[in-house]
Amino acid sequence: EFHIAGEKLYHYIWHTFADVVIEKSKAALKGDDAEAKQRTAWKLYTLLTVSLKLLHPFMPFVTEEIWSHLPEKDTDILMVAPWPIAQ
Repeated sequence: EFHIAGEKLYHYIWHTFADVVIEKSKAALKGDDAEAKQRTAWKLYTLLTVSLKLLHPFMPFVTEEIWSHLPEKDTDILMVAPWPIAQ
């Protein structure tokens, strides 16, 4: 049921990542604590790269284009990047 996976990803990225995680991260990114800024930026970047990997089967051209502009990544091409592993 491919459509259910796509729907779950959409709701996580749009409602949780964009609405909750990014909004809560703004305070740390604007603050004076350099370690908190770095930790928050790493968290957001990790969530973005994992989200792109998960979205790739649903929207390959868009995710590949975004991936090509990222400064640090596993591979040059998203299509061959390792699949995320739950930890």
